[in-house]
Amino acid sequence: MTAYLSSSPAERDSTDAQTAYGTLDTHVLDRETGLCLVCLTPGPCRPANAAANRLVALGRQVLAPEPAQPRSGGWHGWPDTLRRYLARTAPLLTAARRRRLSTTATAPKT
Repeated sequence: MTAYLSSSPAERDSTDAQTAYGTLDTHVLDRETGLCLVCLTPGPCRPANAAANRLVALGRQVLAPEPAQPRSGGWHGWPDTLRRYLARTAPLLTAARRRRLSTTATAPKT
């Protein structure tokens, strides 16, 4: 933990998060050997783990969010519009059937 002179808890958390992000940016694994480029230890090193744990304790995201994939309008939209259409027409059909079935049959005139 770092010693702070005079700052609010929010400023301390922000400073800790920036420090943790900086640590994660520098302690990166080599793709070929799997060693940390700073510590030269295999796998995720202790400083990187400590930085990730601090970010989790602060409630921050450890990894950068993935960008949203753009959706094409092709086949993705029609089931939803069909579902909305059917949801609207079903009560009307039910009301029409009730009206038709509730009428009394009249005797034919002779």
